[in-house]
Amino acid sequence: MKDQKIIWLLMSIFLIIIMITGCDINASESSNKSLTVFVAASLKDSMDTVVRQFEKLNPGVKIILNSAGSQTLRTQIEQGAYADIFISADERNMTPLYSENFVEAPKTLLYNKLIVIAYKDSSINSFMDIKNSGVKLALADESVPAGKYALDMLSKIDADYKGFKEATLKNVVTKEITVTDVAQKVAMGEADAGIVYVTDAKPFSEKIKVINIPDKYNVIATYPAAIVKNTKYKTLSSKFLDFLLNGDGKKILKDYGFIMKEKSLKRCFKWRIFICLYQF
Repeated sequence: MKDQKIIWLLMSIFLIIIMITGCDINASESSNKSLTVFVAASLKDSMDTVVRQFEKLNPGVKIILNSAGSQTLRTQIEQGAYADIFISADERNMTPLYSENFVEAPKTLLYNKLIVIAYKDSSINSFMDIKNSGVKLALADESVPAGKYALDMLSKIDADYKGFKEATLKNVVTKEITVTDVAQKVAMGEADAGIVYVTDAKPFSEKIKVINIPDKYNVIATYPAAIVKNTKYKTLSSKFLDFLLNGDGKKILKDYGFIMKEKSLKRCFKWRIFICLYQF
């Protein structure tokens, strides 16, 4: 009888240890979940706010942002860098990843538009002024989505004002690897003007002037988002992407000035086929 009591006591202790250890393991797994999200540099400020809200609503989840030019992020994924989600500032850097089976089918997250920003003390007051002799202009490099979009915009203006593009490009004193760097150069007075996204102006509003570009010449930036195929957290990645497309994240991005799909643009643009979006 005494031996039986000892055996039962030992078994009870053993079961208690297993239960406690098991609970600790489960708690550890839930508290250590993290997502690595590769985001285009123009999204950095807004995504910082999105991440804080998502983490608040999902205790135990950590979002790690890797922010850089879309072409840099694409190369990192192709070379094996780990990411759960990729958000590009153009389709040009997303499409090859989908074709090569690195990511799942992309979803359009939002849109952006270009503007001219000028240093607050400069004499630049019109988008046409960036061609004037002596102007120091900053652009994103053409390998960066914002740089490619800027060149497309200059070509459209040049169709109506011959020589505009050539004269403007002669004023370029620096080409930056991110559009954020372009905005910083202008805000610091190292360039008189720059071509950036609408959303890039907000952090520097006290140091720059914002000059709108007519819709006739503007270029729409499309931001696709996709889950990376080798993600360790498919369900959590889907949840975060849905948060951006349909949840509080969508509202945050809109508040930062991004254009959401249902509030579309009065413009037709070409991506293999023509897609017409009408503004309400």
